Amino acid sequence: MAGLGLEPGRLDLHLMPVTTDCEDDRRLLSSDEQARALRFRRVADRVLFIQAHGLLRRVLSRHAAVAPSEWQFAAGPWGKPALCPQRHPTLQDLRFNLSHCAGQVAVAVAWAREVGVDIERVDALRQPGELVSSVLGPLEQQGWQQVGPDLQAQQHFLMTRWTLKEAVLKALGIGLTQVAPHQLEVLRTEDGTGWQIRPCAGHAAALQDWSRHGWLHSGLAGETHRWALACDRRSGEAVSWRLIHHQGVLAGCGEDLSVGQGGVHGLGGVVEGRAR
Repeated sequence: MAGLGLEPGRLDLHLMPVTTDCEDDRRLLSSDEQARALRFRRVADRVLFIQAHGLLRRVLSRHAAVAPSEWQFAAGPWGKPALCPQRHPTLQDLRFNLSHCAGQVAVAVAWAREVGVDIERVDALRQPGELVSSVLGPLEQQGWQQVGPDLQAQQHFLMTRWTLKEAVLKALGIGLTQVAPHQLEVLRTEDGTGWQIRPCAGHAAALQDWSRHGWLHSGLAGETHRWALACDRRSGEAVSWRLIHHQGVLAGCGEDLSVGQGGVHGLGGVVEGRAR
């Protein structure tokens, strides 16, 4: 049975701005996660880690009758987190992925399909031109030539492709240590409405199926952050998705989420979409 509210062909992407430290979130974390949080020397990094992992636990509990503090995790061959099979044997089809950066947290969940998510600050690329050869493949570099000298346009062009590649590799569970960014390209589909993967290296066999069946999507969180979402799918399958905006977690206040139908609904809400 699919997780509560998750149909086999649907993805949920939760976005939340990082606010202030939250003791409620810290209490949800395992002893190992709490120890990892304390190893961060900068308070801002510690807060980001706590809120990111707290959000993940609360999101997962929306889809199964498990308390947020009771989730236990395991790591795949390349370190991708998954639910512990011994602790959650009936929930192995509940898949998730987590990404966070300064100011934002992203959690993606799906049922019976691999999913990857990435979120980054667009202005983190201070000198985007210096990264072109290491991030972009040949066809992408042709597109780069059309961008022009505007710094913001360059940042968005490069960060869009960077986050899409990260999301794909995270969905595959391999990451950038196995495939360099310039060894795969993300290109617009022929109708211009979506994205597709094109492997540039012969050894990237795991990417071949994604060039035919993978689903990718990208968007902005406010004006400062770019997110990307990726999942596997069967040939010709339509993917439905929801973008769920959380207003954030304030110390002692718990979660604040308002739900709407379609469009963008202020600081909180849900945007729905469907694509092939």
